Formats: sequence, C-alpha cells, structure tokens
Amino acid sequence: MCDPADALPEAVRERTLARFEEHRRAWQSNRALRAAYRDWYGLIRANLPAPELGPWIEIGSGPGFAKEFIPELILTDVVQASWHERQVSAEALPFADGSVGALVLFDVLHHVGATATFFAEAQRVLSPGGRLVLVEPYISLVSHFVYGRFHEEPVIMGVDPLQPASLAEAKDPFASNQAVPTLLFARQGGRAFAQAFPGLAVTRLRRFAGLAYPATGGFNRKALVPFGLWRALHAMEGLLPEAVFRWLGFRMLVVIEKR
Repeated sequence: MCDPADALPEAVRERTLARFEEHRRAWQSNRALRAAYRDWYGLIRANLPAPELGPWIEIGSGPGFAKEFIPELILTDVVQASWHERQVSAEALPFADGSVGALVLFDVLHHVGATATFFAEAQRVLSPGGRLVLVEPYISLVSHFVYGRFHEEPVIMGVDPLQPASLAEAKDPFASNQAVPTLLFARQGGRAFAQAFPGLAVTRLRRFAGLAYPATGGFNRKALVPFGLWRALHAMEGLLPEAVFRWLGFRMLVVIEKR
C-alpha cells in the first residue's frame, strides 16, 4: 500500500494541521459543542464490540477529541498531528486481514474520496463480529435547508455515493459531500450498500440531533443561545420519539458489523 502522505502536497498538510488547531480552539471556547459531542461519543462507545475482537481505531481523528471520551481508541489521520498515534488513509488501511475490532468514523465518511474502496478495506481488516461505528450528517427536510444555506460543506444529493470523487477533491482532506451517508444508508433502504458489501451488515441506523445541533454554532461560530437554554433544548430533544428525526434530524448513527 502507498504511503498516504505521498498523495498530499505539503501546502495541503499545513492547511489541514492549521484547521485542526482552529477546531481545538473552538472546542475549548464552546461549552454546548463539547456537551453535544460528549453525548455522541457516548453513543459510539455503547455500540463498540468486545475489546477481545481487536483494537478500536478511529479513522480521521482530526482535532483528537475522541480520546477524552473513549481513551482506548487509537487515533489516526491521513495528516498526522502530534496527538495521533498513526498516519492512516481510509482508502489504504495498514492493518492485517481480520485484525481490527472496530473502526470509528466521526464526521469522516462524507470526506472520503473513494467510499467503496474504504468499505472494501474495512471489510478486509475487521475481525468477524467487528464493527464500523459511524456518526455522520443526516439530510432531513429541516437539516437540508440549514446545511445548504449555513454550512460550508456542500450537500449534493444527485450522486452515486459508491463512485469515487474527483482526483482534485481527493487531494483535500476537507473536501466533502454531506449527503453521502444519507444516500448510502437512509435512502432506498441501503440496498446498494448491501449488494456491494454482502459481508457487512447494517445492524443499527438511528437519526438524532435536532435544532440543538446548529444552535451550538459548530466550529465556526459561537453558540447561538446561552448554555442554559441550549441544555434545555438538547434535553427536550432527548425525549422526542426517533421518528421525529426523520424530518428534523441533523445526525445519524450507523453501526455495521462484519458477518
């Protein structure tokens, strides 16, 4: 397998590392964002398999927040910062066949240039019973409007998510299409994914996170409401039935198990 660093120009590496540092600063100043991520990493942890199946590895760890919530995770990224344990490309996983217990991706799948290549690699390296655990954007009626008008990353619905992105996009780790996870798993019952990867079974799909998510301000803005009000909104959303988030949701949890 090729070294993932070879595909990235130095200017892209430097820009990516600077973006990581910007996100780390935003994280420290945004209490609502930290609280939301704590809950979402809790969802991830609750769906990880037994440690005996092999190591838990996060792909695309970026600013490295996962370690705070799941200390056992091995942090990796295609652009390695000081807090990452390994440099890893999602499309060329440097792990032996059947050796990994879990691959965790938090807001990463929609940045992967060759989605099908990644899933083929995941299918190869996961041990039987090992899992992919993903938290990704979900494109609902409400989130499509908000993401499309207020988020820097595009939402492009009219694509085949199993086809690779252009080479130009693939050279930028932050190139993305937020629609990819929804197209893969929430549209048409995920049939195209099931046909392409019969060795991987989607065992859980959960839509969640309503307007409390954009109210955090994300990494580019301050929280839009005081923390007490945000916390009340977040708690209220936790009481809503999951069906509501088909129309209101901004996030999705996907758990995929190797047969």
